[in-house]
Amino acid sequence: MKIKDFDKLEKKLNGQNFHESYGNINKVMTGLSYFGHIASIFLAFFMLSKILFGVMENAVMVYAVTVIVLSAVELLKRDIFHKFSVLYLKLRTFGKDVMPLFILSVAIIGISFYSSLKGAGEYSQKGDQIQSDLEKVDKKYEDSITKVYVPKIELINKDKNIKQETVRVLYKQQSDLNNLALSGTLTKDQKKLLKSLPSQIKALEDENKPYVDIKEKEIKKLEAERDKLIKDHHTKSKVSAEKKKKDNSKNSIAFIIFSTLIEISILAGVYFNDYYDVRSYREKRIQLEKDPNFQKWKLYNQILEVIYTEDTKINQKLPSNKGIIDLCKMNDIIVLPKDMTNFLKTMVSLGIVKSSGSTKYISKIREQAFETLSKHYGVE
Repeated sequence: MKIKDFDKLEKKLNGQNFHESYGNINKVMTGLSYFGHIASIFLAFFMLSKILFGVMENAVMVYAVTVIVLSAVELLKRDIFHKFSVLYLKLRTFGKDVMPLFILSVAIIGISFYSSLKGAGEYSQKGDQIQSDLEKVDKKYEDSITKVYVPKIELINKDKNIKQETVRVLYKQQSDLNNLALSGTLTKDQKKLLKSLPSQIKALEDENKPYVDIKEKEIKKLEAERDKLIKDHHTKSKVSAEKKKKDNSKNSIAFIIFSTLIEISILAGVYFNDYYDVRSYREKRIQLEKDPNFQKWKLYNQILEVIYTEDTKINQKLPSNKGIIDLCKMNDIIVLPKDMTNFLKTMVSLGIVKSSGSTKYISKIREQAFETLSKHYGVE
């Protein structure tokens, strides 16, 4: 392994701090949390829009109100949970300051989560719709098939009835003669006819029976054919509907799991971002507190804040060392005489202050002075 490769590995393994190492993860987690908000709004949309349609008829108004309300809830959830996360990470305890935010966070997260699950429930109710659609399709098909077979069956019945009409006429005649016989008004010819009718009827029925049986069989065949078509269609429809219901049930379960993952991604994204910021801040603060250059910059920057006022101009005479120390003291900045001497030497070397004998003058404008000091100590 070459030295330059070793240096790269050393920098990769030991040179990165938490802020650098987890920067990309933080970006991904944050992005997922915002995507989670959008997905959560989408899931809860089914539930809230259905409720609003119960009190509003304008679809545009319902959809607009639904999106606005759900967006507000998501923003509120994010902000409250963010405040809770930061405070908890700072205090590391569920004290009186943290607990109210925690309870409020749990409450609004619960509302959001319930809305998402309810929305998933509305989606899963499509199983009832599938059954309703199945019944409508079956009824429509049954009616259409029945319309095809009714004329065929009626035509056969008509032929059969024509053939049986003569028999019905003889039966009618027999009934009328029987009524006359009961009243005792039958003539000789009528009595003779009444006596011969049973044999005529039987002979005619025997003659018509093969034809009627054939027509009955034709009717039963058509009815069986019709019923089979309807039954086959119902069977296919039922199989198709059961498959749709099964798929819908799987989708509903996946929907619920998805809504759970969404809430987790939102909370994890917000919490990790806050943890990333707090830990990065603490590590940087510890690093800076141990850095003597940063401590010098911090002190010198505070002194410059005292020296430079809004009215300070170039070539303006500075107060004496003691005068500057007193001004610093008035601003709660403790500066030792040795620190002031070193400060002025540094300012002169950086060209922020120029010296003429024991007198010191401002030689840079305010913005340039602070920028020069920051660059000198590598503070960005």
